[in-house]
Amino acid sequence: MAYQFIHIERYGRQGAHQKKSSARKRSMYDIRDEMIRAQHACPHVADPKPPGILLGKAPEEAIAIAAERAATAVDKIGRKLRCDSPVVVIGVASWPELVSDVMADPEKRAEYARWRAKTIAWLKARWGDDLESVVEHMDEPRPHIHFVVVPKLDDARRLQIQSAHPGERAAAECKNAGGSPSRQRAAYVDAMIDLQGDYYDKVSACCGLTRLGPRRQRLTRKEWVQQQRQAEALGEARAKLESCKNEVMARTREFVNDRIAAADAEAQKKLKVAAQQSAERFETLKQKAIEHISVLRRKAVKLEMQLSAKDAVIAAQEEQLKSLQASLGALGINQGMIM
Repeated sequence: MAYQFIHIERYGRQGAHQKKSSARKRSMYDIRDEMIRAQHACPHVADPKPPGILLGKAPEEAIAIAAERAATAVDKIGRKLRCDSPVVVIGVASWPELVSDVMADPEKRAEYARWRAKTIAWLKARWGDDLESVVEHMDEPRPHIHFVVVPKLDDARRLQIQSAHPGERAAAECKNAGGSPSRQRAAYVDAMIDLQGDYYDKVSACCGLTRLGPRRQRLTRKEWVQQQRQAEALGEARAKLESCKNEVMARTREFVNDRIAAADAEAQKKLKVAAQQSAERFETLKQKAIEHISVLRRKAVKLEMQLSAKDAVIAAQEEQLKSLQASLGALGINQGMIM
């Protein structure tokens, strides 16, 4: 195995002039054309192939978003941005194995896939929604991925490149704090070193890559081989640890799911029993109510019969009284005389 490689750079719609030259640096459109394998932009590739989109949009769509925001943005005094103002951050991360070896060996393919997945997760965690595109190239000697980060406009239509570039952010914060140009440069370098260190901790160390190469560290061949072996051992150990962690988490989830299922089954059982008991109590109350209503109805019928009998007696008495009054009237005796 070898050491990690990840690099980010900021770009404008036009490249800035190089020092002491009329030539310009590459623009975001130049990088876009290389990423999409435009014919004029990749003479270094023997057999160009379209990139594989791993996350988000195609490179040309991401660059179009950057161009649209740049056209809308203004500087700190309200003027339109210069054409060479940096408006997008584009980066590349590379895997050290040859494409031919990766494609020929299932184990190496799995190692590459693991590195790729961890790199994408790291990019998402660092840049979030500003990460517009991640693509893969497998048509060069070593597999690598490009990514495009497009900062958003703020409420004042300012496009702050330092929100997407850690070095620029550190330098701007140092400047705002009153730091000298040399301290701003030092802050920039420190932030970029921290970026490399964070990538190493989160990705490379888990994949058996070293932080630095042998030339940078001035190592002998023997020391470099030893460091590679240590990196490989560390990567294997971390991979096993991650595998154990995933297994423990899977078992934990299974245990929790089983407990939840058991608790849910017990709850359903209790609900069923409670529902059954409620239904039985309801049926009992219903029967009692029916019986009570039946008794009340019988009593009502009995009272109605009694009232009917009393009404008949009263009616007969009234008839007798009328007959008696008629007989008295025939004898010449009226009610007033009786009273």
